[in-house]
Amino acid sequence: MGRSSRLAIGAVVAAVAAGQVAPSHLGAAVALALAALLLIGEARPRLGAASILPFVLGAGLIAIRLTMVPTGPAPLERPPDGDGPWTLVVASTGSPRDGQQTATLGTPPGVETPFQVAATLPRYPVVIPGDRIVVDGQIRPRPDSPYGAYLQRIGAVGTLTSRTLRVEPTPDDPGRRLEDLRRGAAEALARVLPEPEAGLAAGILIGLRDHVDRDLAAAFTTAGVSHVVAISGWNIAIVAAAIAAMTGRLGRRRRSVVTILAIVAYVAFAGASPSVVRAALMAGVVLLARESGRAGRATAALGWAATLLLVSDPELIGDAGFQLSSLATAGLIAWATPLTGWIETITRGRLPHWLAESLGVSLAAQAATLPIILVSFGRLAILSPIVNLVVVPLVAPAMVAGLVALAAGGAVLGGAPAIVGSVAAAPAWVILRV
Repeated sequence: MGRSSRLAIGAVVAAVAAGQVAPSHLGAAVALALAALLLIGEARPRLGAASILPFVLGAGLIAIRLTMVPTGPAPLERPPDGDGPWTLVVASTGSPRDGQQTATLGTPPGVETPFQVAATLPRYPVVIPGDRIVVDGQIRPRPDSPYGAYLQRIGAVGTLTSRTLRVEPTPDDPGRRLEDLRRGAAEALARVLPEPEAGLAAGILIGLRDHVDRDLAAAFTTAGVSHVVAISGWNIAIVAAAIAAMTGRLGRRRRSVVTILAIVAYVAFAGASPSVVRAALMAGVVLLARESGRAGRATAALGWAATLLLVSDPELIGDAGFQLSSLATAGLIAWATPLTGWIETITRGRLPHWLAESLGVSLAAQAATLPIILVSFGRLAILSPIVNLVVVPLVAPAMVAGLVALAAGGAVLGGAPAIVGSVAAAPAWVILRV
């Protein structure tokens, strides 16, 4: 196993040990074991201190990080007492339910004991991520149910139903302007596409999951394709691979530039949250593997990326998103190219290369992340592989058609005839309707 892989494994082991092997870290242990198997092709039997040194160095980096840089305050494990009022910040929003808004709220920066809650809010005024709001009501503990387990995974101490809602003035910073731009893009899509297609396009293009119809989102989750409207390393890698495949006639350097620009634009429009940036970093590792043709180089990059991320925040080891992104990337490096070749062989070249590549990427990511999905989420959609084979090839065309619809919606908002926007958005409607 290469030095960078041993370095990452040392960092993972130290981070797990530092976290006292919490139950959520079981997924990390599974990811560690499977990642080692995925990258076993890089193995070179070596004995002696030289082979052990990278393990020690990776663990040492985590130890130094924990010793030299103090960790933040520990979040609450139980809801605080009282009925408010609570001054909180909107971390994310969900699809409206029964005429009310749903959101995840967190304490403002600098609070001594930070916490998050899953909140149900009045329908108006409409809130968006980053808003500072004042709500009331008692924060109820997490229920002993699958929903309670989900709240624990996202770090929420409980639930809150508020009858009042006041939005405090928000400074006009770049983050706020970007969020306004994303919301404006969703409005442009809604001008030329009906629901639920407009909301689905907003989810795929810019990660606005709160615009996706709740029943449709539940159906996606049941079928095992919720990643289509969730910005993750898996999703960004799919986008990168699809863009690279569609620009296959360009030279390697130009194709890489186009793909990187597409990733940057996608990340910016998705809100550029820390989890999305991490996912983009992993997608960049996959791009390195695909474009260089040298899996060893990409494996080294993945090892260093995982190590540096853990050094910056050792608590990431218990984050399911980090585990899925890392493992999906390892699966894509190890299996995507062989699976693409296998698909082209069994179809005897009847499938276009871009389609075979998309299917190979989908299968590689699904196979690599399966253990984490089972351990962390306790569920498996039996038809998920088959559904993914149908859905994933449509992601890239849906994004292209969605971008056309977005431009058409912007033109309509600017005064263009509505019929022009409807005609331009028709391909997106057809694909999203499927």
